[in-house]
Amino acid sequence: MSLADFTIEDFTEIDGGQSIGKVAVLLSMVNDEHDKNIIEAYKNEGYEAVITRAGGKGSKLKDKVLRNCLGAAIKGGVITESVQDQRILTRCVERAMIDFEKPLSGISGAGIKIGIVSKAPHLAVALYGKLGIPGLDVDHEISGMGIHYYGLSTKHK
Repeated sequence: MSLADFTIEDFTEIDGGQSIGKVAVLLSMVNDEHDKNIIEAYKNEGYEAVITRAGGKGSKLKDKVLRNCLGAAIKGGVITESVQDQRILTRCVERAMIDFEKPLSGISGAGIKIGIVSKAPHLAVALYGKLGIPGLDVDHEISGMGIHYYGLSTKHK
């Protein structure tokens, strides 16, 4: 058996359905050249999905992640502009950023890819990227995920 024998569903399925959290993680980790195709494939399966990015360090990184997530999720139709949906997205981002609260992220520059996916009324945000460690030619991989079940507004598609 080889890796080519597996499908995306082999990695994202739980109990006969797709795990919204695993879908968000997959979106945050897929190679850049596949972004548009995987978004389209998940939309064809009834999901609303978007991929965005953010970079920076310390509090600037956190600000950029939240701003980019809000902008991309609203523009991409993953959430509505309602206060409720924006609050749910903010909570998901907050949960996904827990590992980014470590001291290393305050001094290191980071590049983060972000997968955001909803299947109303559920929402998931996943982050994956690298922190550059000052003085070393080493990048530290970092990730995070936040999920909120039954939170999106009923006005959502």
